[in-house]
Formats: sequence, structure tokens, C-alpha cells
Amino acid sequence: MSHSNDQRIDQLLTQAEQEGRCLIPPSTAIRKALLRRTGSTVVSPMPGLFARKARWEELNPAQRHGEIIRALAIAHPDWTFCSYSAACLLSLEVSWRHLNVVHVCSSTKPSARPGTRIQRHQIEPVSAINQGGISITPPIQTVTDCLLQTGFADGMPIADSAISKLGLTQGRLMEEVEKRAGARNGRAVATALTTLQYADARAESGGESVARAIMIETGFAPDRLQYELCDPFDSTKSMRTDFAWERQAKELTLGELDGLIKYTDQTILVGQTTAEVLVAERQREAHLSIYGHPLVRFTMSDVRSAGVLAKKLQTAGVRQTTLPTWLNDVEL
Repeated sequence: MSHSNDQRIDQLLTQAEQEGRCLIPPSTAIRKALLRRTGSTVVSPMPGLFARKARWEELNPAQRHGEIIRALAIAHPDWTFCSYSAACLLSLEVSWRHLNVVHVCSSTKPSARPGTRIQRHQIEPVSAINQGGISITPPIQTVTDCLLQTGFADGMPIADSAISKLGLTQGRLMEEVEKRAGARNGRAVATALTTLQYADARAESGGESVARAIMIETGFAPDRLQYELCDPFDSTKSMRTDFAWERQAKELTLGELDGLIKYTDQTILVGQTTAEVLVAERQREAHLSIYGHPLVRFTMSDVRSAGVLAKKLQTAGVRQTTLPTWLNDVEL
């Protein structure tokens, strides 16, 4: 490959990165050159789409999904994106397990062939909206579609963020779900309505939403979210924990979801180093310990592993309540 071609490819990749999308090769020659680079300095997340490997590895699955969609929208301007793809573009909290394929509206029958990266849904995009130059299903329809397609735990982050980020109300979303009720989707409707019943805009991340859903399912529903205490060393400052249990514990018990993202994501670090954030976290925990309340720290791996989170909460003194009676009627 000539030096001029190298420069051209670097320019194209840089432009694509600046626009927040994958690169679509403008010619067969460029495509072949990119394919020769694939695996070393370039990745191809979908046939015909390319990205610089080093940068791609820095992105989380939601960010990658968005970059794929923005490229596909250029290649297929007539497409309208729906379901989890539309939710991703609306900045809703979507469990990453749902972002393995791109969801597109289709006027014909739906398709989801094994191994395919495009899933077509039989949805007429008559009221599609423009989101950053991309056609997507309207927010209320997008949220409803997602809730009818997923279970309680993965639906919770979508419901929580729909209320907090889009300003949609539980009542309005429930009405929309009920409109979709039919003879063949009773369980999906019940799951969506139950999810909305427990939705809470105070959740600050998708992980917190999933964790709370698992707690509810297993009889450890928290009494408080974003529980606030005064910093014992500075009365002008406050400290918050993700969860708190008052009625189910002998004494107030606090819960914190740990995630690596707050130590690695530059938008969260805001100029701080990972070491500085870790030290600040240790100081905060030391301040919390002055109160003497049990503090349970857990990860998303604990949340997703059957029984692990429940065991941690029980060990910390949180009592399990009677399991919800609706468990047999919904998808978990």
C-alpha cells in the first residue's frame, strides 16, 4: 500500500471518528486496503463498516452500537431504526446484551436469521422522528416496544431512564402498553406493566436499575434510593449511597454498586486520574464508616450471578421479605 493510501485511510478514519460513526469505504480499493489492515490496526464490527482498532476498544457496547447505526443511516437513508437501537440513540439505558444486533423497521414480515446483525421488525414507521439526522420510532413507541420485548430486570433501566431522561410518566407509558394488549402477548404486557409499576427516575445508572430489579425479585427491595447523609467532617457537604434498607434490617444498611466505568471513562473522570478517583472513593467510604452502618458493596457480576447479591445482603443483616406474588406471571 502506498504512503498516500495510508494517509487517505487515516484521514477517512479520523473524519468518521469526529462524526461519531464507523467508516464506510468510498471505493473498492479503500475497502480492500482496510480489509488488509483488519485485525492489526482496524476492526470491522459489521460487513462493510470499519473503525480504528485502538479507539474502538475504548468504547463501551452502547457507544459502539451508536457508531454502527450512524454509519448504516448514511448507507441506508430510507431505514428507520426501532426497538433497542432507537432507545440507544435516545440515550436510554439499555442492557448491553440487547445491542448485539441492529433493529430496523420493516413493512414486510419480521426477520431475525441466526447470525444476522440486522433484525427487522414489522413496524410501519408512519410517525418516525429525526434524531440527529437519523430516522427512529417516536420515544413513546420505542420505550413501549422495548418493554414488551424484554424481561423485568432488563426492562427496568429502560423504564427508569425513560422517565428521568425523556420526561415520560409511568401513567402515560402504562396506557401505551395497555393499548398493545392482545390474546397472544398477555405475559409480555403483564411484565411491561409490572416493570413500570416499580420504575423510579432516581436511578443514576442502568446498572443500579438492574440491581434494584433483582433485589425486588428476590425479596430485598431497598427502602431508599440515593440515600443522603451529611459528611461527618464537613457539614456543608453530603454523601449519597445507591441504596438503603431501614425496615428490613436491624439497623440502617447501605448498599453501593461498584462499576469499573467510573474509574476508566474519561467523561466521568473529568480530568482526574484513576488513582485520584480511587483515593477519593476510599476517603468517602472512610467518612461513611464513621456512622457505623453496614455497607454492602457489590458488582454487576454479583447482580447477574444467581443468589450472590441476595447472600451478600443477608450477610449484611438485610431480611428477605415474602417474594412478590406476580413472579409467576412475568418474564424475569
